[in-house]
Amino acid sequence: MDDVYFQNTEARNSFYDKLPDIVNDYMKSINKITGRSYKPFNYYGSKNAKHVIVAMGSVCETIKETIDYLYTNMIMEVGLIEVHLYRPFSAKYLLDVLPSGVTDIAVLDRTKEFGANAPLYLDVVSALKENNMDINVYGGRYGLSSKDTTPADIKSVYDFLMGDNKFNGFTISINDDVTHLSLPKSDLVIPSKNYEMVII
Repeated sequence: MDDVYFQNTEARNSFYDKLPDIVNDYMKSINKITGRSYKPFNYYGSKNAKHVIVAMGSVCETIKETIDYLYTNMIMEVGLIEVHLYRPFSAKYLLDVLPSGVTDIAVLDRTKEFGANAPLYLDVVSALKENNMDINVYGGRYGLSSKDTTPADIKSVYDFLMGDNKFNGFTISINDDVTHLSLPKSDLVIPSKNYEMVII
């Protein structure tokens, strides 16, 4: 088998290439039943957003709540790309939902890869580079060991994207007094649901 293992491994490519479209078709079927709008990537926020977070999992609900408040109170027009299909990663479906005016992206990974960049960040960078997209991308970490991530933490990410001192490998919701990679926590406090949902 050693002499054909490499060939057999590469022969699987076509199946993985077809998978995002297959998953998307099944999502459409589920959407008809449930009334939801799941896609491999969903966009939430202002269509005019220049600053966008890419994330997946439960943190997206916190990000959406923060976007609603910031948009309703006209503090900033920002957005979120929520990842529903992570592997295989589809650049096509990512770019389908990316607003045309985006200039800066923060990718939030809930993992620490010692000595390397985190996986979701690398996938987003690769997808944009391969499609000649001139967008700045910065990776950050959150939520390790169930560390709470609050709307104030999310606003600090948007503030970071709009600022001048941007760097890769930032952290939120902790005080990193060793390597000093933490973003300053914003003072945002969201009152109990006194704002309207963003119309997507």
